[in-house]
Amino acid sequence: MHSGSVSLPNNTDQLEAEVAELRGAVKEKELRIEQLLDYIALLRKRQFGASADRPNKDQFNLFDEAELEQLLADLDIPDPKDAEATAKKKTETQRKKPVRRPLPAHFDRVEKIIDLSDEEKAEMGDDWALIGYDTSEQLAVIPQQHYVIVYKRAKYVPCNDEIAGAEQGVRIAPRPDQIIPKSIAHSSLIADVVVRKFVDGLPFYRQEAIHVREGIDLSRQTMSGWVIQLDERLSSLMAAMKRLLYEGRVIQIDETRLQVLNEPGRENTRLS
Repeated sequence: MHSGSVSLPNNTDQLEAEVAELRGAVKEKELRIEQLLDYIALLRKRQFGASADRPNKDQFNLFDEAELEQLLADLDIPDPKDAEATAKKKTETQRKKPVRRPLPAHFDRVEKIIDLSDEEKAEMGDDWALIGYDTSEQLAVIPQQHYVIVYKRAKYVPCNDEIAGAEQGVRIAPRPDQIIPKSIAHSSLIADVVVRKFVDGLPFYRQEAIHVREGIDLSRQTMSGWVIQLDERLSSLMAAMKRLLYEGRVIQIDETRLQVLNEPGRENTRLS
């Protein structure tokens, strides 16, 4: 034998055994691939196929549904129905879990410092130093409060009859402009009534009950009268807004039907 040569195995039986083992492994993998392809086809039929459809006679020739379930168990692949149910349950759990959102940044903040008692701080002495605060927020509200505006219009009289304009007698400052003249309601109250009625859907009789609870005698008839007077005074503004609205390409409307009184050509009992 020459120096540096490599000796080759001459055991033919050993080589043939290895080849046969490799062929067996390849055949087993090919069978598994074919099984998985059939499994995919069956899953697609379960998910998307009509329940009345019959499978092709050449399909699923390796196993029936019972064998499929066994294959799923062997491969540790979850059944699609179970997976869907689990995902649905997980989604419902996530929905039920409350999520705390930050409170609006434009609200005023009132800070309340909560500290240890004087006795506790005395026990700590100088061995403890304040490093900051653990901060949390709560949303609070100040209940709506009514108040009365008292208008005091200055009155003047001439000191003697020789002063210019003395013949007119008492001179008094003019009344401030009001949306409804001589009404007991300030514009802020009228706006609140209108918003509650037409934005929040709170009828006048409920608003009347709320005012009674606060000791205010304000009937639904009075509030209805305010709305009627507003229609007369705001008609020009409504016409301008309507012209501006018609300049848009699309108009969104609320098709809720309402009973309209004194509508031309329609009875008061009919909805418009």
